[in-house]
Amino acid sequence: MISNFLKREGFDYISNFYRYKLYDKETRHYLITTDDSNSLFLNSSSFRQLKKGVISSENLYTILEEKGVIVTTNNFNNIVQGFKKRYSFIASGTSLHIVVPTHRCNMGCIYCFANSPEIDNKTIADMTDETAIEVVEFIMKSPSELITIEFQGGEPLVAFNKIKLMVNHAKKLNNVYKKDLHLTVVSNFTLMTEEIANWFIDNNVSLCTSLDGPKELHNKNRPILAKNQIEIGTHDKVAYWIKKINSIYAKKGINENINALMTITKNSLPYYKEIIDEYVKFGIYMVDIRSLTKIGRAEENGDDIYYSDEEFLDFYKKSLAYIDTLRSAGIFVEDRIRELYYTKVLERKPGFHTDYESPCGAVTGNITYYVDGNIYICNEALGKEEFKVGSIKENWQDIFNKKETAQTILNSLLENNVMCDRCVYKPFCGTCQVENLENLGKFNFYPTKTARCHQTKFHAKNIYDKILNQLKKDM
Repeated sequence: MISNFLKREGFDYISNFYRYKLYDKETRHYLITTDDSNSLFLNSSSFRQLKKGVISSENLYTILEEKGVIVTTNNFNNIVQGFKKRYSFIASGTSLHIVVPTHRCNMGCIYCFANSPEIDNKTIADMTDETAIEVVEFIMKSPSELITIEFQGGEPLVAFNKIKLMVNHAKKLNNVYKKDLHLTVVSNFTLMTEEIANWFIDNNVSLCTSLDGPKELHNKNRPILAKNQIEIGTHDKVAYWIKKINSIYAKKGINENINALMTITKNSLPYYKEIIDEYVKFGIYMVDIRSLTKIGRAEENGDDIYYSDEEFLDFYKKSLAYIDTLRSAGIFVEDRIRELYYTKVLERKPGFHTDYESPCGAVTGNITYYVDGNIYICNEALGKEEFKVGSIKENWQDIFNKKETAQTILNSLLENNVMCDRCVYKPFCGTCQVENLENLGKFNFYPTKTARCHQTKFHAKNIYDKILNQLKKDM
């Protein structure tokens, strides 16, 4: 018996907390996962030994010890390090700082969560020079060694001069702070000029745009708003500037390309091939197949643009299958979220994607600065008082010492949700508390009603199917 082996070696074990699922009814394989995101498959005989607490196989004992399913004096430190690695995204300080220099926008995207007012709306003030300087000074005091300042909107190019002011001030301050400083702008590109593009490139400001797919689809999702009238035609400008800016990079010998984001609406569902092809056409090989966030205009437009979780997953599966077809032909495009789950499940590292972590990354990973200097937990939360955690007039540490900040972190901590306790995929899941409150009316949500729950199960199951299939081959 292994108990004699344990006594002979001079150490004992206790069972770690683990979750399990009868994964394959035919072969009676159980999937086991632990809170530090370790996992393994056990056959029914080994699983019974684990459940009864009587391990009769030295080989099984060794495997369980290695995976941290049992805790011994030999593996205790490894388990602790596993937790530190899994939660490293909250350990180093806030690194992503989203700045909104203007809330105004020249577009009327049908899913805009910011619900931006028109570009000529004079009731919405842009960020003042004084506030812009104070925002940067606040950001640079973050304890994180990595600082990314990301300018969003509205359309940030409406306030290009404010961006120039903040970029220059951040660089000046960084001569003192010595941060690993990254600067980026997320723009619709419709207000881009060659002068602006060159300034961004010369000042090491990365550029990202939105590209929802081929021309007809993109224009339907992302129209220009001009004098209260929808004006179709944004795709041509986006396509022009992606090509133009990439050519400027090449001429200057800079090894960089434009990044782009897509949002999937009901209009997108028939075009999974065409969307991926559009990205490949522009040399964008990391796609981010994003479902709608049902906030702002997306909620207002409702059934006109929304879909069920099942419809999205069907679209997503077709998209991934097409990506795999392209990869087999030597075109190495990949989906960012699929890659993220490979990192989380196989490498046991956080994906550093705030919506797919627990806690979600609000405040601990990213915060957003509005035009008036008020601070919100993320960009989706702008203007919602329940998600405001302070202002740039306060000290950095004061923001984190507030009860409101602690509560917002707890609101997205799945470990506090008893409904998730026995789900074998819980260590890999995450949530968006803003979307939960907006759509479900509460923070303590019922998880199986959320799209992210379904997506986590889908991604994790794809990975574990491959692992189990290989295990069966090796048997």
